[in-house]
Amino acid sequence: MFEAKKAVSLFPTTLWLFQIPAEVHGRINAELKRKLNELIAAASDENHVGGWQTEHDLHTLPEMQELTVHFLNAVDDVLDAITTTNRNVKITGCWANIGPPGSGHDSHLHPNNFLSAVYYVSVPMGGHQITFWDPRHQTRIMAPPVNETNVTNSDYANMQVQEGMLILFPAWLVHSVPENAGNDTRISISFNINFTDFSDDISAPNWQPDLPTHPEG
Repeated sequence: MFEAKKAVSLFPTTLWLFQIPAEVHGRINAELKRKLNELIAAASDENHVGGWQTEHDLHTLPEMQELTVHFLNAVDDVLDAITTTNRNVKITGCWANIGPPGSGHDSHLHPNNFLSAVYYVSVPMGGHQITFWDPRHQTRIMAPPVNETNVTNSDYANMQVQEGMLILFPAWLVHSVPENAGNDTRISISFNINFTDFSDDISAPNWQPDLPTHPEG
């Protein structure tokens, strides 16, 4: 009888995690909380039990400049990792998510962007997770019962988060936020980024009619 000697994982979906040091993120978060409290107080729907979001131009505020620098440096690291030759990118949206106890966010993605990110300003115990969903819909065609859930048979993954953490991921990756089961408000900042001249530099028409030849295996 032959036994498998190793398992090979193909086509991984990569997330990039960065942790801003406590002495830095403590200062950034304190300033952001102060500014967000002003925005919440001025908002007409500030007591919405399902949560609240700012406008999508948050990165233009002076209080966001230091965090934005860290975010763009992280983007550079990701572009290095995927070895792209195009480095001309821009922030296409940035907003704060205010999640009081009991709030969550249904599964969604961020169309017409290349990378998305989330940064954690305030993370209460019980509100310290984000969920990412398997993008391979074919795997749901057949789902036999299993003895235990692991990375080879689950269609989602819960990631533990903490204050000062910055997560970058493909904008097409479906994600959701579980209900905040803590006693305090969860605050995060979302970013989207795309190539500045996408249609000219990335998605120019490709008139080659044939698909690449598959090598013989």
